Amino acid sequence: MPNHKTQTDGFSVIELVIVIFVIGIVAAVAMTRTLRSDTYNAIIARDQLVSIARSAQQKAIGRSDVSLHIQPIGNSLQFRIEDETGVVETINTDLAAVIPTGDVNQLASCNVVGGESVVSLATPMVLNYNELGDLLDGGVTGAPGFPEDVSTGARLCINNDPAMSVCFSPSGFAYVGACVE
Repeated sequence: MPNHKTQTDGFSVIELVIVIFVIGIVAAVAMTRTLRSDTYNAIIARDQLVSIARSAQQKAIGRSDVSLHIQPIGNSLQFRIEDETGVVETINTDLAAVIPTGDVNQLASCNVVGGESVVSLATPMVLNYNELGDLLDGGVTGAPGFPEDVSTGARLCINNDPAMSVCFSPSGFAYVGACVE
């Protein structure tokens, strides 16, 4: 009896390599369309704000008149620490796709009411620290009651997204996420 082998149909190695190569090209094109260069600007701005806010709190310990200014200038968002001698530290980040809003003692949500909480060149957000590193007062300049005494904390939202908010406790500590009253 002759031994006949049956040949099974399948993919060759060359066909598999070509398919994987084509899928890689399609994925690369799709990624460049969905992940623009300004996609991460909000995350970068949030993280830089937390960093400089913690630096401002540290600089305020043992000193008076230390403030943190958050202000869009041109195409960048500027975070600036000032004390009685002037500007101590400045960080600039790309402002593309970043809309900051803020408020003092209103920590429940990122909803903007009436535009008075929008941080702009004309209306920067200012937070003042005391010599213990606690938040003393602040808010968005031009908002009613500015500067307002900080009792429950402060919040800066980026693009009205609660996940992109930076919260400031009354003790001056800055953190990312949901603000706790």
